[in-house]
Amino acid sequence: MTNPELEAKVVVLESRLAGASRERDKLSHERDKFRHERDEYRKLYELASIELERFRRHIFGRKAEQIDPAQTQLAFTAVVEALGGLERLSEQTPDAAPPSDRPSGEKLPDGKKPKQKDRKVTPHGRQILPEHLPVHEIELLPPEAKGEGAASLVRIGEEVSETLEWRPASLVRVRVIRPKFATKGKPEEGVRVEPAPEAPIPRCMAGPGLIAHVIVSKYGNSLPLHRQERIFEREGVSLARSTLCNWVGASTGLLKYVVDAMLVDAKTAHCIAMDATGVLVQAKEKCRRGYFWVLVADQDHVLFRFTPRHTQDGPREFLRGYKGYVLADAHNVYELLYRTEDVTEVGCWAHCRRGFFKSLSSDKERALAALGFIGKLYAIDAETKELPPARRTEERRRLATPVLEAFRIWLDVEALVALPKSPIGQAIGYARNQWAPLTRFLDDGRLRLDNNGSELELRRQAVGRKNWLFVGSDEGAEWNTIAVSLIASCQLHGIEPWAYLRDVLILLPDWPRDRVLELSPKHWKQTLEQTDARERLDRGIWRRISSTPPSS
Repeated sequence: MTNPELEAKVVVLESRLAGASRERDKLSHERDKFRHERDEYRKLYELASIELERFRRHIFGRKAEQIDPAQTQLAFTAVVEALGGLERLSEQTPDAAPPSDRPSGEKLPDGKKPKQKDRKVTPHGRQILPEHLPVHEIELLPPEAKGEGAASLVRIGEEVSETLEWRPASLVRVRVIRPKFATKGKPEEGVRVEPAPEAPIPRCMAGPGLIAHVIVSKYGNSLPLHRQERIFEREGVSLARSTLCNWVGASTGLLKYVVDAMLVDAKTAHCIAMDATGVLVQAKEKCRRGYFWVLVADQDHVLFRFTPRHTQDGPREFLRGYKGYVLADAHNVYELLYRTEDVTEVGCWAHCRRGFFKSLSSDKERALAALGFIGKLYAIDAETKELPPARRTEERRRLATPVLEAFRIWLDVEALVALPKSPIGQAIGYARNQWAPLTRFLDDGRLRLDNNGSELELRRQAVGRKNWLFVGSDEGAEWNTIAVSLIASCQLHGIEPWAYLRDVLILLPDWPRDRVLELSPKHWKQTLEQTDARERLDRGIWRRISSTPPSS
């Protein structure tokens, strides 16, 4: 075979090899493409499964984030053993399980007996009715004791049974009569007449007790004004919804002085917990979105505010000039507050825990381990709850520091292998990014581990939102925040809100504006003990009328 023929065959072979190589590369590229698509579909399937499980639990399951303590304890023990620090942690920290789950007679490492968890005891038998209720006695005699044969009977005892009955709430017409007097033979001395009693709302047909009832019904019991209108109609009184609305607007405008004074006093608190929730605001074509904010200042005040938008300007404006701790979630609306104001961020372990709880369906082993660490922190917090602040700070540091150190090592290790976009990866990322705020509770024993207190207060708005659906305007939302702030603060201090609002509406018109803080729920019990406040309330007619029980 000649060289040209060989060269031609070589060229053909090289061409075939090149074609085969290109075909191989094409197949390899398609294989990689199909593998990538397979992985993407697998991710979508896993995310869809997680979302489906989340929706199932939201619709059909329990909302509380509760799991078996034994599972978290087992996972936690396995992780700590792997880290080599089990002895150190077990010697210094209580179990993550509640104290009631310990064997009977078991003692804590320091020799103290575990505290038994307070349990509500369900009473057996018929409930005893409260003694403060008015009593309406009815005596039933047998027929033999009513006729002529009654003289032959001797009463040897009685059987008494009590029933709880309902009397409809009563409205009353208050007719104020002010006789006019003139001196006989001396017309120049003029006419003498007693001044009209001062009402909270000038020229208003409603007394302070009725106004307080409308406010508590609307904002405390989530009863919209159109439902109250129907209730009054059933009682034979026609009160238009617009009239009730005018009462609410005028009274909250007066009560605003108290709430503004509470906000000023709240800025002296050691720690303020914050949270927000959305609300629909009525508009011509389509409802727009607004936001209710709650500020819980230590154990002094519960304050609600409203903003049309969920931006960083809201928290900054609320707490302008405040110096102290702010307990909130990791939302970016608080970043400007932390940068511009003299406040210290405190993280929420409940939000951190929530991410791991949501990961149970996709990565149960690692989620349980993380929940075990967080459960240890809550167990330590419960064990030190009764200690004075300084002592509690020391005990927290001693007991929680080794747990936090081991938890941080675990987070750093798992972050290397967990997929960043997976639920467990996002939970780990949240904990690592918020580590400094989350561990700030070690600095002060008065700081809470979580922001659950403010979230519980926000439930007032969430429950109300299911009844009144939307607020009529930004002004109506402001009325809401004023009324709910006072009602929530009353509950914080164990004060009955209707009687409180009635008395405050009586006192406010002529109360000194530099002493308005005395009318806040925080100081209300002390204010009622003052001679000045008692005399002001006793001089008026409104408290006597609304305090008089209806005739039987």
